[in-house]
Amino acid sequence: MKNRRKTVFGAALLFCLCSVCGCSFAPETQTEEKIELELMVHKREDVESMGKLVDAFNRSQDRIQVRETIAPDVDTELRIRAVKGELPDLVQLNGLQAKECMEYVEGGYLMDLTGQAFLENVRQELLPYVSYDGKIPLFPMTLSYEGIFVNLDKLSQDGYELPATYEELLATAEKIQEDGGTPFLFADEDNWSVRLSLEAIETALGGSQAEFWEQVALGQAKFQSDRQTLEAVERMIELRKYGQEDALETGYDEAVERFAAGEAYFFPQGSWCYQALLRKNPKLRLSLLPFPVREGEEPHVSFWIDSNLAITSQSEHPQEAAEFLAFVSLPENMALYTEAQQAFGCADGLEQEIPYADAVLGCLEQGTACCEAVGLPQAVSRFRDENIRKLLIDPGSGAVQEYLEECTRLLREYAKEYLTMKEKTG
Repeated sequence: MKNRRKTVFGAALLFCLCSVCGCSFAPETQTEEKIELELMVHKREDVESMGKLVDAFNRSQDRIQVRETIAPDVDTELRIRAVKGELPDLVQLNGLQAKECMEYVEGGYLMDLTGQAFLENVRQELLPYVSYDGKIPLFPMTLSYEGIFVNLDKLSQDGYELPATYEELLATAEKIQEDGGTPFLFADEDNWSVRLSLEAIETALGGSQAEFWEQVALGQAKFQSDRQTLEAVERMIELRKYGQEDALETGYDEAVERFAAGEAYFFPQGSWCYQALLRKNPKLRLSLLPFPVREGEEPHVSFWIDSNLAITSQSEHPQEAAEFLAFVSLPENMALYTEAQQAFGCADGLEQEIPYADAVLGCLEQGTACCEAVGLPQAVSRFRDENIRKLLIDPGSGAVQEYLEECTRLLREYAKEYLTMKEKTG
């Protein structure tokens, strides 16, 4: 919206009339309209918490008005607007590991933030994870992490212990099932939910997958013959024996509602759904555990920068948009967002407590956390997402081998794309 000056015609008219009558008034005045910035929110669950930041910024000054919007299909809406040259001034995006975000980074649709003073307010060790090809197109806000949610009250009230290892997890699930309960709640209608559960197991077993993916791309390794990959798939399938009968017909929203209602004890998800669970049931007492491994092993957990803000290159007001990011970057302001999200913030000096994720955040202190910044090429990611549910429908070894063989073939076919992304990131 262009900056305009608005003449107060009513006052001018009164001045003229009163001059005829011999009256006198003050000279004509002008009022300046605020510069309006559009911020498109990518995550529907973030609208309320992002709104706290927007409201605080709008109250803090009288020159700029940020307007928060969201579309039913944000990714499609943004692509259409990018082609038309009508992108919003500000946009919330996932991290560089997400193919949707990488489209805008590689396409030059985001402004380079390198050199902006507000980046000094970001935890400096995180900046490599929002850097690409020598530029910083993203302002990092929060980290996400995944694991298994545990309904602590339900578990203890029914006489079960909190499992510390994979063996204990299976034994507890077996006992719950024998007692007539449902150990796990799965959102397996959604491909991404199944894929994330597999990734959580892969990371728990061996940490970051980036180096292994590089070996596959270079022809030095194969998914279908890698022991760790096969074990992760095996565990993903094994745990489904302890889920609800209609897991393949249960979508994410329904799964959140049912877990919040106390239908199951364990829910493999991540930090992004904590607030959604509490909105359904404020009395829930939850813990998010790293995916457990064998006794004597230390579980790894994957972190990634999941919520970023960016200034689009099509914005007519980049300076004002940068003022908004400078406001957001201050720890006291970022706290408005992170406290509402109950997520780990990226601002330096931000004091926060996230009790439900103590075990996951402990991995940061123990050195068993890895931050992923590079995702698989889009063709590989699309195949993984679109076909991973087949492993649950037909979990035979043939289906697993075919799936992993195709993942290997595709990653080698798009090896140049992956290796280039990996080289330019960080």
